[in-house]
Amino acid sequence: MKFRYKSIVFLFISIVGMISCSDEEEAFATPVPDATGIFVDDRDGITYPWARYGDQEWMTDNMRFQTTEGAFRPDLTPVKPIYYDDGRNRKYYDNYGGLYDFTAANAAVPDGWRLPTNEDWNRLADRVGPYITEAIDLQFGGFYITAESYSQQPIDFYAGVYGFYWTATTDETKSENNFAFCRKIVYNKSGYEQKSIAKGHLLNVRCVRDVK
Repeated sequence: MKFRYKSIVFLFISIVGMISCSDEEEAFATPVPDATGIFVDDRDGITYPWARYGDQEWMTDNMRFQTTEGAFRPDLTPVKPIYYDDGRNRKYYDNYGGLYDFTAANAAVPDGWRLPTNEDWNRLADRVGPYITEAIDLQFGGFYITAESYSQQPIDFYAGVYGFYWTATTDETKSENNFAFCRKIVYNKSGYEQKSIAKGHLLNVRCVRDVK
C-alpha cells in the first residue's frame, strides 16, 4: 500500500512538472511581431525589413551600408582581371551584410535608428524569451579580427556557426574603454550570450528604433 501511494505521488508530481514545462514553453511561443514593414536607406537605396515588438522596431536583416569610418569588411573593391576572384567576399556580403568595428558600427546606423544598447537587447529578450534569433531573424555571420595573426582568415571563416552583434554599450569595467558588449548566438543553441569584446573586432549590426 505504501509503495502504491508513493507511485501515485510520483506520477502526480511528474504530470505537474510536464504541465509546468508546457506552460513555460507556451509563455514564450515562437514570436509573432505586432507589425512589420520596410525601411529604405536613402544613403544607398538598400531596403531593410523590420518587425515591431511592443514599442520597438527592429531591423530583421543585417546592415549593409559601406561606411568609410572605422573598419568595414568585406572588401568589395573590384578585382583586377589578372587576379583570381573566387567571389567569396561578394557571397558573404549578399548573405550576411557587413562586418563593422565599433566605430564603423555607429557610423553605419541610418537617421532615425540607433545601435541597440544592452537595455534594448534585454527588452527584446524579455518579450520574446529564448526565441530572439527567430524573432528578428538573426544570422550566423561569424566575426572578423584584423590582428595580424588572424587577418589572413577568409571572411566567412566562422559564418554558419556563430553570430555576433554589437551593442552601443561600452564595458566600463575594462581599461581605456576599449571594450563594448555584444550579443553572441550559436547555431545549435537557443537564446544568446552577452559578451564583452574588443572594439576593434568586426561584427554584424542590427538597428532598432522606438515606435512613434
